[in-house]
Amino acid sequence: RSERRFDVNKLPADMLRVYGALEEKYGEEYALLFVFTMRTAIEMHRAWHMTLLTSKILQRIKDTYGLRMTWNLGVIRLIFRVDDGGFELHRKVPYDYDSEFQDLHMKIASALCDGHITIHEALNFQTEVKDHVHTARCGVFLRDFPGRLIVYPGLAATCAVIFFSGSWRDAGIAALCGLATGLLEWFLCWIGGEAKVLIDIGCGTI
Repeated sequence: RSERRFDVNKLPADMLRVYGALEEKYGEEYALLFVFTMRTAIEMHRAWHMTLLTSKILQRIKDTYGLRMTWNLGVIRLIFRVDDGGFELHRKVPYDYDSEFQDLHMKIASALCDGHITIHEALNFQTEVKDHVHTARCGVFLRDFPGRLIVYPGLAATCAVIFFSGSWRDAGIAALCGLATGLLEWFLCWIGGEAKVLIDIGCGTI
């Protein structure tokens, strides 16, 4: 059957360099499996969430296909060592996470290990999940700014009432704090670069 091939030219430069070396030494499928495993770890181990489950699914991929690859799922950094330490790649652990997307990445990895999809299909599915191809527009809107400005006040207000037995006045104040937090985060994300480091400090202060 015909299938869409994964475009490796869209990979980050360091990952593409390692892919090229592995493809020359072990073949295309092995090199693509390295890419898939690394991308799976990056998307599942976000905000130090699901560490054990991420490690378990990575080990399953490694055992199924005999990859010569190790990893360190740290609090701040992800470290990947390939080909008995011949290559080492680092990634910063992302701050935010979405449990729905993490679950989808886990299902893609399980389907690959079970032989239900090919490596090209698995990598293309990963890209589609990241690009929100199969997510409703309302879901995409609420997952990023300015849609998050609706979520933060509502979340703060309901938590104040439900978990802390607050009054409606407390809910209003919490909603304002949630709105301020959202505006600050949006502004820092808009600046980008090193300014995003201030998100934790600024939002935590509010």
